[in-house]
Amino acid sequence: MGPGPLIAIDVVLLYTILGPLVIFSIYVLFDSLYGSGRKQPVGAVEKKDPALWTHEDIDTYLNQI
Repeated sequence: MGPGPLIAIDVVLLYTILGPLVIFSIYVLFDSLYGSGRKQPVGAVEKKDPALWTHEDIDTYLNQI
């Protein structure tokens, strides 16, 4: 086999292996730069799903009403 097909096979394998890693790293970069909108400002009250409340969360909620 000549060097041309070997280089082509190497390039295809390289893109197959490293392609998903590069795409994932670009996604992580943009997510860290622009945020996902899920971060709360400092001092904000965290809203939790009522299905995940602990006994303390329930007591706090019942004492507020």
